[in-house]
Amino acid sequence: MGKKSFKDNLNPAMQFISTPVEEKPQIDTPPEGYKVNPLYIEKKSKRLQLLIQPSLYSKIKARADREGRSVNELIHSILEDGTGGE
Repeated sequence: MGKKSFKDNLNPAMQFISTPVEEKPQIDTPPEGYKVNPLYIEKKSKRLQLLIQPSLYSKIKARADREGRSVNELIHSILEDGTGGE
């Protein structure tokens, strides 16, 4: 029996290594059927911790529920209107 030669064959480890898959570039446009909401173009990255009375929070929460928005969205719009959209 002669010596083994690996020159003609692929490296055995190559059986376990897959070829790289080319990633698709990110699409900046929303999928079909979705609309871009201009309120959310700017990222919300700043946080504000706010202490309020429980009764005031209940009023804000009730108003947000009536308007179909979150408490955060309601407070954001109130602050936006209060600053004149500066």
